Amino acid sequence: MRLHRRNRPPIPEQPTRPSPDRQHLGLLGTLGRGVFRHHRLVALLWLLIIIGAGTLNATFGGKVSDSFTVPGTNSQAAYDLLQTDFPSQNAATATAVFSVPAGQTLDAPANAAAVQAAVTALQAVPGVAPSSVTDPLTVATRTVADVPSPVSADGTIAFTTITFTDSLNALLEQYPTDSEKPATAYPNPYNSLVTAVDSLPASDVTVTIGGPIADTYNNPVSWWANHADEVGLGLGAVLLLIAFGSVLGMAVPIATALFGAITAGGLVLLLADVITVSSAAPKVTLMIAIGVGLDYSLLIVTRYRHFIAEGFALDDAAGLALATAGKASLFAGLTVAVALLGLLLVPIPLVQTLGLAAAIGVGVMILAAITLLPTLLGLVGRRIDAYRLPFALRDTSGDPTRSLWGRFTTRVGRRPWLTLAGGTAVLVLCAWPFLSIDFGMPDDSSLPTSLSQQQAFTLLSEGFGPGANAPIIVVASAPGATTATLTSTLAPLSTALGAFQPAGTVPGVEYSIGPIPNATGDAAVYQIIPTAGPDSQQTRAVVGDLRQRIDTATTGTAVQAYVGGTTATLIDLTDLVVTYLPYVIGAVVIGAFLLLVLVFRSILVPLKAAVMNLISIAAAYGIVVLVFQWGWAKGLLGLHDTIPIVSFVPLIMFVILFGLSMDY
Repeated sequence: MRLHRRNRPPIPEQPTRPSPDRQHLGLLGTLGRGVFRHHRLVALLWLLIIIGAGTLNATFGGKVSDSFTVPGTNSQAAYDLLQTDFPSQNAATATAVFSVPAGQTLDAPANAAAVQAAVTALQAVPGVAPSSVTDPLTVATRTVADVPSPVSADGTIAFTTITFTDSLNALLEQYPTDSEKPATAYPNPYNSLVTAVDSLPASDVTVTIGGPIADTYNNPVSWWANHADEVGLGLGAVLLLIAFGSVLGMAVPIATALFGAITAGGLVLLLADVITVSSAAPKVTLMIAIGVGLDYSLLIVTRYRHFIAEGFALDDAAGLALATAGKASLFAGLTVAVALLGLLLVPIPLVQTLGLAAAIGVGVMILAAITLLPTLLGLVGRRIDAYRLPFALRDTSGDPTRSLWGRFTTRVGRRPWLTLAGGTAVLVLCAWPFLSIDFGMPDDSSLPTSLSQQQAFTLLSEGFGPGANAPIIVVASAPGATTATLTSTLAPLSTALGAFQPAGTVPGVEYSIGPIPNATGDAAVYQIIPTAGPDSQQTRAVVGDLRQRIDTATTGTAVQAYVGGTTATLIDLTDLVVTYLPYVIGAVVIGAFLLLVLVFRSILVPLKAAVMNLISIAAAYGIVVLVFQWGWAKGLLGLHDTIPIVSFVPLIMFVILFGLSMDY
């Protein structure tokens, strides 16, 4: 590679500026200069840290968890009671949906034989409880109690539930997901089900696999998403090449971010040995750690080159860079960490571990920026601008006012009020869609139509109504009851829930089945199907109404009953996040404000920053609503339909955006 010197400020062979004393450098500057001078020793220490973290992780590192809990909620109480009194209810399930072309019915002899053959094949799949897979055509049709059959009214769609002998978590341990391969390309329960039905002779009956097993395994992820960290690091390298115009100038920040991210990832997995850590935490930690690592390294290296160009000795330049840019990076990182730790206020383990893990990643990057980066600068020495590229931008480190942003800032400063009004107007306009945000959870209907679970979801909605995809479970405990007395003990509750009563007895409920007793006869389960879908406001109202009915029916009795299931859990999650979001916002804003007051010794500057960033984040929320909820430009993201905003996304967005935007 040819070395280009045209735009490169000369590095003096001998320093032309006197060496600053410790008082001028301060603590960070003195540390930076000392690390630079003893870079070989510090490099060895960092090597030991990385090796040690890797060894400890391999020896003691725990496993991340896919479990999701919402402590203190009604739905979590239902789940806990299921765990205790209905162990079989925790088994993994899938749904097989049978359909035929228009003009045919499933009960035609040839089609009925094909359905029976598919049921037999599914019963033989390893890990499936054979008795759970029933032929929907042999199940009694609509009864006097108005319980619908598993066959649609027009006879074109039917379904059966497939129950495994193990829980979903147990299956995941035995058959981990591999997002880089199609679900049918490696051993897993979904593949086994699909293989079983695909091996049957050709017929007019289509068997579509949906449900939790399909959602878990048949979830293809693009190559870009699977390698997001590598892509981010690669894009960062390109931007650094453009910024510095030299290979070594790019390599130093990249190495700092990479080694820091590896260390942070190891610490997060060590944390998983102590507490339950979400499976999303390592990815989020790496994403944020790499981002802030490149950010802080870019700032410090820029100042380092600037001080070299001014004539300072290399070690003094490193010290001055740490005293200025290093100090800014330190407080920037603390601001980000404070914002991330605000997630600890939300009593949801998934959210809490995301915040804690990401804060650990930022802390490691702060340490890397003030110790590892000066070490690498010491190893590089005068060659920081070596291997300059032909397309290198003109170096303006000696005179920042000559840079693009310097000239832009000068122009803005000439008309501050006009710029302020224009910028604020644009942000407010972008924030406007946020007023119509709709919290929810995307269901299988929002998935690509090529996925079997989306097809199964659509077929169930067509054949049995949208509520078929939004089952609600009520779990009741009746201390002292027996198998003989359970039905009478729960009679008031059964009446309140509309169990085995005509549709419409309970507003918004299609049908209700129960009580289904446990083995000891002191607890029971009700299955309730609403008339609306899982993301409907009507279904949310049904869950609230059922809970009020339960309170009325069980008052003064020993019976305890809770509304659970996926639909109720997601409703409780949304309510909990919406409740705690103002507290998180308030705590993060106050914490960051106080930290910046200590840094700037001013109230006006932090106040201005907080207000500006709150408006900016509102604008970001508005853009999210505009794309995902209103559907503007959704095609650019590969979305074929609009989707609701997951309730904890704005929460996590806030702490990340506020922390990063307040840092400098």
